[in-house]
Amino acid sequence: MSVAESHAVSNKNLELTVFDIGKITCAIDISHVQEINRHIEITRVYHAPSYVRGVMSLRGQIVTIIDMHTKFGLAPIDINDDMRIIIVRSRDQSSIGLLVDSVDDIVIADSSDVAPPPPNISGICGTFFTGVYKTKKTLIAILNIEEILKLTEK
Repeated sequence: MSVAESHAVSNKNLELTVFDIGKITCAIDISHVQEINRHIEITRVYHAPSYVRGVMSLRGQIVTIIDMHTKFGLAPIDINDDMRIIIVRSRDQSSIGLLVDSVDDIVIADSSDVAPPPPNISGICGTFFTGVYKTKKTLIAILNIEEILKLTEK
């Protein structure tokens, strides 16, 4: 296979980091993921938007933590051993942490198998999603990371 053919094949596949937010199975393109952490001490920030759980120090860098439950209009996430913080980069190159229930797997998805998102997924604004990928077991809602990282109340 030539380099051009190999590049064309890789463009058809998406590598997705799959995780749970409540009863919703979600994913983001792995290229957005900087790292995944277990619970690290989160310091509350008063007068922040309701979806900002607080901040944490990650190797000396202050990282804002977004509670994805609250961002989606659900009850705040309960801290437990399964929950994870997915560290992603924002447009301004600062790190943001997404607090989720658990991280499940990495899935390779053929981009032609990704359907456009319905206007409403379990009561959540459809703008948070770029598409839906169907596996044998479940539907995976692919997050629109730029929309999630907007620091306006949703």
